[in-house]
Amino acid sequence: MSTRVRALPFDALTRHELYAILHLRDLVFVVGQGITAVPEVDGLDPECVHMMLEDEHGRLLGTARCFADRTPVSVGRVAIHPDHQRRGLGTVLMRAVQEWLDGRDAELHAQAHLEDWYASLGWVRDGASFLEARIPHVTMRWSGTSAHA
Repeated sequence: MSTRVRALPFDALTRHELYAILHLRDLVFVVGQGITAVPEVDGLDPECVHMMLEDEHGRLLGTARCFADRTPVSVGRVAIHPDHQRRGLGTVLMRAVQEWLDGRDAELHAQAHLEDWYASLGWVRDGASFLEARIPHVTMRWSGTSAHA
C-alpha cells in the first residue's frame, strides 16, 4: 500500500478533511476505547498542525495533531484507523511527525501500553504514569538535538 503524510494547519483543512480527522479520532478513541466525545472535540484543533496519513486514494488512515507554537511542541491525538492498525502505519506516521519537528523538542502523553513502541522510535519516558481519560499514560519526550531516526 502506498501512503503519504501531509501536515496542514487547521485553517488549511477542507471541511471534508476536518470531518475525516474527527471521524477517525472518534472511531479510535470514543468507539474503540470508550472515551466520551466531550473531551475528544476539545476546541484546541484550530491551534494545531494536523498530520494526515493517507493511502493512494486519499483515504485517511492515520492522524496526529501538533501544537507547533508550544515549547516543547506537544504531539497528541495519534490515531490509526482500526481497520489498519498493527501494519506499521503508526510508525510511518510518527516518523513523519519526527521529520516535521525538524530539530525541535517535543512531548506527548503516550498510552502506557504503547510506551515501548514510542521508545523504539526514540521517545524517552519522563516521570511517573498518570490517568488521562481513565487510561494509564506516561509523558514521553523527543529531543530535537539527538538523531533518533
